[in-house]
Amino acid sequence: MAFLNALFTAALDNNLVFAQLVGMVSVVLVAARPQDSWRFGGMVAVATAVVGALGWPLYTQLLQPWGVAYLAPLAYVLVSWSAIVVIATVLGAGKTVAERERLLRACPIIACNAAVLAVSLGNAAAAETLTWDAALGSSLGAGLGVLLAVVLFAFVRDRIDERLVPAALRGLPITLVTASLMALAFTGVAGIAGGLFV
Repeated sequence: MAFLNALFTAALDNNLVFAQLVGMVSVVLVAARPQDSWRFGGMVAVATAVVGALGWPLYTQLLQPWGVAYLAPLAYVLVSWSAIVVIATVLGAGKTVAERERLLRACPIIACNAAVLAVSLGNAAAAETLTWDAALGSSLGAGLGVLLAVVLFAFVRDRIDERLVPAALRGLPITLVTASLMALAFTGVAGIAGGLFV
């Protein structure tokens, strides 16, 4: 039950992008190209889940006992970068050289993404009271929540007809207005998903 509760709470109630506004950079980066939203969102989601799942035992079994917990952010960036390079290599198999280079250029951006680091640092902060299954559920849920937010926002943003938007709001302003409305929608359902498995 702790796994499912943490999974749904992290994915829907405490969505990193819309409820906590941590991973908004991912959303704005993909807003211009919705065809890339599944790939980019998937890479961020897998990185978030892998770093969160590997970060908790790394922190509790290695960094904290050795007294080097201050190195946690650096360790999480290295773990996330390794995971993202493997994912980009797998996704780039069979693609053109330009497509593979574009995927690999996105690796440092995704590895240092605030959403990727927020989950692992949050799990480390609650390491005293958090079990591994709750940390795993939280990490997977946060990854799914980021994927959901990136894909939903990219497709909603694509549906906005720029010709109907006033000139002063075109581009980034309408993107931020759309993001705030989607954040309001996610906040409106807060508390529902996590309460299902109490």
